[in-house]
Amino acid sequence: MLVKKKSELTFLIIATITILLPAFYILFMISKAGELLNFDYWWMIQNIYSIDGFSTNIFDWMFRANEHFVLIPGIIYALNIVVTKGSNIGLCLATFFLACIQGILLTTLVPNTLKKYQTILLLLILFISIFNFTPAAAHNWMRGYSGVHWVIANLFVIASIFCVNKLVESPQNKWLIASISLGILGCISYSTALGIWPILSTVAILFKLPKRFTISYIIFSILVIGIYFLTYTTPSHHPSLSKLNIINIIAYIPVYLGAIFTHNIPVASTIGWFGLILTGIFFTYWLFSSYPQDWLPWLSIITYTLGTALMAAVSRSGFGVEQAIASRYATLPSLFWLSLIILIFLLLQQQQPTLKKQWYFVMPLVAVLTILTILMYRVGTETFREIAHRATYQPLVGLSLQIGISDPVLIKEKVGNRPAAFLGLVDALKADGLVPFNRNIKKDNFCANLDEKINSDLLTAKLPENLQGYFDTVTEFSSTTARVNGWVSQVKSQNLEVKSKENVQIKCIAILNQENVVKGFGMSGFPRADV
Repeated sequence: MLVKKKSELTFLIIATITILLPAFYILFMISKAGELLNFDYWWMIQNIYSIDGFSTNIFDWMFRANEHFVLIPGIIYALNIVVTKGSNIGLCLATFFLACIQGILLTTLVPNTLKKYQTILLLLILFISIFNFTPAAAHNWMRGYSGVHWVIANLFVIASIFCVNKLVESPQNKWLIASISLGILGCISYSTALGIWPILSTVAILFKLPKRFTISYIIFSILVIGIYFLTYTTPSHHPSLSKLNIINIIAYIPVYLGAIFTHNIPVASTIGWFGLILTGIFFTYWLFSSYPQDWLPWLSIITYTLGTALMAAVSRSGFGVEQAIASRYATLPSLFWLSLIILIFLLLQQQQPTLKKQWYFVMPLVAVLTILTILMYRVGTETFREIAHRATYQPLVGLSLQIGISDPVLIKEKVGNRPAAFLGLVDALKADGLVPFNRNIKKDNFCANLDEKINSDLLTAKLPENLQGYFDTVTEFSSTTARVNGWVSQVKSQNLEVKSKENVQIKCIAILNQENVVKGFGMSGFPRADV
C-alpha cells in the first residue's frame, strides 16, 4: 500500500513538472526579451503620457490603436510605468500572469465526464498548458505591449463563455450581467473580442433561454458592434476595405489557423483546411445531437477564433497571405486547436469504450499531437531567437540617449520602424527615470565601463593576424560624440587552433582613445549594403 502511494506521488510530481514546462519555457523567452519597449507601444503610450505625466483627460485614454479600442491595455501600460519604470519585462510578465488565469479557466471548462480517469485528465491539462503557452506566439510573450492586448481580450472572451455556460445550467441574472460585462471589457481591450457577441446571442436562442436574456444579448450585441463600426475608419497604412478580394480572404483563413505549426504557406494552409473540415464535422454532429452542453464552451471558443480569423482576413489579406503567419496572431489559432482536441476526447468518451479501448484511439492521437507540438516549438523558437537577438542591441540605444544623442537610424533599426513617437517621449522618459534611463548604462552594460582606463597588459600592440577591423564611416553628432560604422572579420588561417575559433561571434567592441580610456562600445551584426 505504501509503495503504491509512493509511486502515485512520484507520477503526480513528474506529471506536474511536465505540465509546467511550457510555462517555464515562456518565462525563459521573457528573460531574453530586453527592457526597452518598441514598435507600436510608443504610438499608443504618447496618447496618455508626456513630460507632464499621465493625462487627466478621460478621452485621451479612449484612444484607438489601428482598429482597436485599447482602454484596458492603456491602464496596464500606466501601471507598468509606475511599478517597473516602463520595462518591457513588466508587460511580458503581466501577459504571462493573464495567460496563467486563462489556463486555469480553460482547465475549469473541461467537463466532468473527462475527469473520471486521472491519466486522461492530466493529458488534457498538458495540452491546455502547451497550447495556452504556445511558443508560436513568441512576439506576444517577448513584446509585452502586444501580448497584453491579445491575451487579455482572449481572457475576457473565455470568461464570458464560462458565464454563458453557467447561465445555460442555471438561468440567473448574475451570469447574464457577468457575461455581458466581460464581453464589453474585452471589446475595450482589443477588437478581436467583438466575436463574442454573435456567440452569446446564438446560445440564448439555441438553448431557449428566457426572453429577457435573449433580448438583452441581442440589444447589447447591436449596441457594441454598432458603436464599433460607426466610429471605425480604416487606418491610412492599411488596405482599403473597398478592394476586398473574396479569394484572398478564403486563402488567408486556413493559413492563419495552420501557421502555428509551420511557416511554409502551402503546408500551413493544408493543416488549416483539415482543422476547418474537422470543425464542420463537429458542428454538424452537435446540431444533430440535441446540443450536448459539454461541447458548448469549446464550440464557442472555436467560433470565436474563426470569427477573429475572418476579421483578420478582411482587414489584413490585402497585405498578402504571407501576413497570416505573423507570430502575434498565434494565441488565437492555439485556442482553436486546443478546442478541437477537447472535442475529440468528448466524442470518444460519448462512445463509452472501456479505458483500454480508449487508449487504442488516444495513443495515435497523442503521437500526431506530439509531432505538431514539436513543429510548433520549432516555429516559436525561430521567432524567439530573432527577437532575443534584436534585444541584445538595446544597450546601444540606451547609451546613445544617455550621452544626449538622438540617433534616428539606430532607433529605427532597433526600437521601431517609425522612431518619431519614441524620440518625442525621450525628455519625459529621462525626467521620470524610465527605461532606458532607469540605470546608468555607462557603468552597467554587457561590454565595458565608459571612462575607465584599460590596463595596457590586456591590450596588444597590433591586431592579431587572424582578426581585422576598420571604421569606414563616422557620423558626427557633436564635437565630442559620433556614430561609427565599420567591419570586423576573422581571417581564415591554416592554423588548426585558429580555424576552430573562426565562427565565434564578436559580442563587444570597446572603443578607446589614445590613453586607452573607454569612450564607447559597439556590437557586430548590423546589416551592410556592401556585404
